[in-house]
Amino acid sequence: MEKKIILPRLGETMEIGTISKWLIEEGDEFKRGQIIAEVDSDKTTVELPALEDGKLTKILSKEGEEIEVGSDIAIFESV
Repeated sequence: MEKKIILPRLGETMEIGTISKWLIEEGDEFKRGQIIAEVDSDKTTVELPALEDGKLTKILSKEGEEIEVGSDIAIFESV
């Protein structure tokens, strides 16, 4: 079953974030708690952990792209 990864609010005032680096690639499997990306907010860089086990099927937001909080950034399959 396909699921989406959204950009969460990583700080109280965060409205927009930027994926500074994806730490996994399309086709990679990941485990809950594994850091999958680094996200820049207006104040800091934060590690984004996976909330469940899965396999990344498609990256929707490229590195360096500004994204609104709550937007889809990737698609994965549960494993």
